[in-house]
Amino acid sequence: MEMDTRRNRAVKRWRLERCEEIYRHPTKAVFSAESEQFGPVILKIDKNTSQLKSEYRMLAGLSGSHSCKVYAYDESEGLLLEERIFPGTVLREEPSLEKRVRIFVQVFREIHKPAEEGETYLDWLERICEYCERKPLAEEVAGEASRARGFCAEMFGKYPDRMLLHGDLHHDNLLLRTDGSYAMIDTKGVIGPAILDLPRFLLNEQDTNHASPDREHIQEAIGLVAWHTGYPEADIRKLFYMETVLENVWRVEDGDEMNQHEMEIARSFL
Repeated sequence: MEMDTRRNRAVKRWRLERCEEIYRHPTKAVFSAESEQFGPVILKIDKNTSQLKSEYRMLAGLSGSHSCKVYAYDESEGLLLEERIFPGTVLREEPSLEKRVRIFVQVFREIHKPAEEGETYLDWLERICEYCERKPLAEEVAGEASRARGFCAEMFGKYPDRMLLHGDLHHDNLLLRTDGSYAMIDTKGVIGPAILDLPRFLLNEQDTNHASPDREHIQEAIGLVAWHTGYPEADIRKLFYMETVLENVWRVEDGDEMNQHEMEIARSFL
């Protein structure tokens, strides 16, 4: 009921029409709508105002360059109004691995700006380690989480840049515009070295329509990302493992089982 009340306030405040629900969760919701002032828009409502603020901060700083534009934001109400991307084809639909990597890296290179204080990627890893200690998970899982945290801390020590990161930069969060460029959506606005925005793309390479999720494919993808970005393959392999662990502990938190095949592939790179 509260979510609908917030939506109605946004509709009235920003004169939105044809407001249709895309996604709803107990704490957040996403709607598509038409705005007389801005045209096609996306309305986000989130009770976690700090998360929405982080997303707004990153998108506003980029001003639509490789990102959706921000039209309006209300921190107290937890409302964010942003551009709806057209045609909106996800990067996942691009059949060429080489081209997927080139597009991803082009966006990656241009989106990071120095960050102020805020939640860091290392905070995420600390949190999953604490979760593993509190919950009756297998001892192996807790060990994996601790090792992943160690790799994250290693990157914080090795790379001095502290950037505002997307935090979930993968195929389905990169959408095609009519001019042929790609724009990112759904930023997390977490802080850390820029290299930490690489592994989520690699993790999702295991779930494209064009590849079997085997080690050879991920090795090829890691090699291409390393070549295009200049980061050492050894560091990218560690981060691929880190991201795989992070993703699988989140699955356990949500009541699902770990993907053992993904974990086996990730371990093989260490």
